[in-house]
Amino acid sequence: MKTELNITLIAPGCAITGDMVVDHGVSCFGLLDGGIISTQGLLHVGEGGLLKGMAQGEHVRIDGRVDGDVHARGSLEVNGQVCGDIYYCGTIRLGPRASLNGILKRVARMRTIEADAARAEQIADQSLNQATSRFPERADSNVTDISKAIA
Repeated sequence: MKTELNITLIAPGCAITGDMVVDHGVSCFGLLDGGIISTQGLLHVGEGGLLKGMAQGEHVRIDGRVDGDVHARGSLEVNGQVCGDIYYCGTIRLGPRASLNGILKRVARMRTIEADAARAEQIADQSLNQATSRFPERADSNVTDISKAIA
């Protein structure tokens, strides 16, 4: 049985501005100036990676730096720096180089998942509104008509 590994890689030297919502794993070794939500898999901020915003994921590993709140539904491992509050549901491991500047709070899993779903919906709505305002000529495109016809 073959399984595929889906992962988004933000490479060293790469800079992304804006929020991201993905349904698979993410490894960030560059700069992400915005929040990120990973609904499945590992959300990894690698050594040299910088996330300026909120990080939410099932399994979260911080080896770089996060300037924002971190929400982990499963496991959390911190070997880097977090300047923000940390909310976790499962296990937590702090490595020898871990640096935390914020509160550390264990929360119920359902509370974190609801917050993730609401935030993901909010980010998706904002992205759609921004895309429509930036490219008004595409707002009336036939892409939705084609997808409706296919369905």
